[in-house]
Amino acid sequence: MQTNVFSVLAGALSLTLLLSTPPVTATPKVAPEVSEAIHATSVKSKLIDKLGADALGINASVTGATVTLTGEVTKSSSQGLAEQVALSVKGIKKVENKVTVKNAEGAVGASESSVKNVALEMKVKNTLLAHIGVNALKIEVEVVDGVVSLRGKLDSPESAKAAITKTRSIKGVKKVVDLLG
Repeated sequence: MQTNVFSVLAGALSLTLLLSTPPVTATPKVAPEVSEAIHATSVKSKLIDKLGADALGINASVTGATVTLTGEVTKSSSQGLAEQVALSVKGIKKVENKVTVKNAEGAVGASESSVKNVALEMKVKNTLLAHIGVNALKIEVEVVDGVVSLRGKLDSPESAKAAITKTRSIKGVKKVVDLLG
């Protein structure tokens, strides 16, 4: 009889502790600079997706919920559309559009390969930011025909290994060149 009482009390205590423990949040706290870098790469990726080669001349920097677009485009329609595309990215509330239209005469259009390279670069940067956080800001990413070069100095060999492993798993990456120190 005494064993049953202890079993019932232990079960009740466990249930009480379980119900009184606050739930663990699924979203970890992200450093502001990581959040801003993620937003900037998201804006750039979406610009490339919507504007194609004309987006290669646009740079995006984010401070808080404001994105500043700079650079040149060859089509005047891309200038206004860039602002609308940036505003469509979750977390962006304001756009400072400093994009100018350059004379398209004599301008060499970016090839489809260039667009693919930049799109993959943005995908790699976003993935690294999401998986290794602040350390991703120390990595320079360069892509040429699916070959990704990662260069920079990270705080630990574990971070470098995680960056290499995660980059290799991204669709479109043919090879990873490890230049991390």
